[in-house]
Amino acid sequence: MPTTSSLCARFLGMALVLLAVVQLAAGPALATNPFEPARKVGDRIITEYDVSQRITFLELLNAGATDMREEALARLTEEAVQRTHAQRLGIRITPEELADGMAEFASRADLETDAFVAELAAGGVDRDTFVRFVESGLLWRKVVGQEFGASIAVTKTDIARARDVAAIRGTKRVLISEIFLPADPEYAEPVAQIIGLIENASSMEEFSALAREYSLAGTRDRGGRLDWVPLEQLPGQIRGPISNARPGQIVGPIELSGALAFFQLRSEQSTRDIPASQVKLSYKRLLLPGARSEATLATLADIRARVQHCDGLDPYAAGLPDSYVTDNEALMQSIPQSDAVELARLDRFEISANTVEGGNLVVLMLCSRELELEDRPSDGQIENGLFNARLGGRAQLRLDELIADTETITY
Repeated sequence: MPTTSSLCARFLGMALVLLAVVQLAAGPALATNPFEPARKVGDRIITEYDVSQRITFLELLNAGATDMREEALARLTEEAVQRTHAQRLGIRITPEELADGMAEFASRADLETDAFVAELAAGGVDRDTFVRFVESGLLWRKVVGQEFGASIAVTKTDIARARDVAAIRGTKRVLISEIFLPADPEYAEPVAQIIGLIENASSMEEFSALAREYSLAGTRDRGGRLDWVPLEQLPGQIRGPISNARPGQIVGPIELSGALAFFQLRSEQSTRDIPASQVKLSYKRLLLPGARSEATLATLADIRARVQHCDGLDPYAAGLPDSYVTDNEALMQSIPQSDAVELARLDRFEISANTVEGGNLVVLMLCSRELELEDRPSDGQIENGLFNARLGGRAQLRLDELIADTETITY
């Protein structure tokens, strides 16, 4: 039979309520009379014995912080309010539901219910304390489901966005500024002079001023400044120099399709790395004839104003060869560098059009960015996670309101 210490070990780091994670703490000894009232919550009395039992229960679950008594009182107060509200709504728990709830909680310590209750008893916790703890959680779960369940919806867009966030989280990320210059031969002389200015820029402010004046990129009005970009999403041609650069250092010129690019590192942050081999992108690629002619740029402006989704690019390919609009899906490391550098800084359904290919302006729209993992969560699992997170947030707000509206007296 497992010992009380082994029970503590099993529950190290485990959530201590059925519906929400709580923060726990340590506290002082009981009053002389264990059945003296410690707090009155509405019409319900929390005794010193209740507090003592809850403190011992939390200690057996290996919880520890600065003031266990205050934490125990807070949890017991919440449960009193939950019970009162459930009673007001006529919500009850059946014996079968209670048994299932106790079994589910005990299973977190790899124990059957009776064995778990015996472990608690050996540590000084009554069965009734455990029963009431589980019952309160089950009652509140029913309350929350009844009051908020029907009003919470998780859409396909929410699921796609959740996958996208997962793919770009946890890597070294950088703040960079960019300048794109035309590589066309007819601009060679003025571009050479501008390159000299860029290479001699001595500050981030000076680089931004040059971007505002000369850059072809859509970021020119922001001084070429990009938001945070995960380093692993940059193609190797840029990733290497940027990873070795110091803040303020300028990287380039780097030749991309129809353009010469310069980048300046402004700042960097390091978190958990995600290999580029695990990041899969889905994107749309549209070629607009005319490079950077007035007519092409006018079409681009119309695209930026109207297109909300990747499929929205298709009408702009009307009358063009089939190869001028393509749907693409590939791992980050397999995408051509001229496209990869643009896609790396886009969020879902954002557009970039900074490069030229064969006399055509290349318009890119990112459709999705996901982690390619062996144990990839299903859409159903992600939907459940998002639903529970939103439900939990609404539930906590409701509980806070109920507690605020309940008269509480501490003795």
